[in-house]
Amino acid sequence: MPIHITIDDAPKREDRKVLERAIDDFNARTVPYSQHRFAILMRDADGTLVGGLDGILYWDWLFVDNLWVHDDLRGLGHGRDLLARAERRALEHGCHSAWLETFQALAFYRKCGYGVFGTLPDYPAGQTRYFLSKRLAAD
Repeated sequence: MPIHITIDDAPKREDRKVLERAIDDFNARTVPYSQHRFAILMRDADGTLVGGLDGILYWDWLFVDNLWVHDDLRGLGHGRDLLARAERRALEHGCHSAWLETFQALAFYRKCGYGVFGTLPDYPAGQTRYFLSKRLAAD
């Protein structure tokens, strides 16, 4: 069977999904896999999104994919609250730990109890990407 290899600078979403499903199927043959994606959203009185967190629960871990609070609302505890809510949700679903990555909010995550387990220098250039984790505990 002839194989043709190409480089696609604008891969179709469908092709990326096929790759993702194929990897998930491969992993599921050796490690049971299920995931639950969720979001915790903050909206103002007009319904405009002003902050939120989305994450994925899988393999008994919470992965914090995105955490954002509008500039005007930073420093008021909203980010900490969103993260705490996500951690509680993870505990309710049987997760024991959480992890995330950042290059701009290291001090914030450290204040929230996360510790660095890895770094990637110059990603992006001149910055360091930090990989952090936290063992979750019921209050």
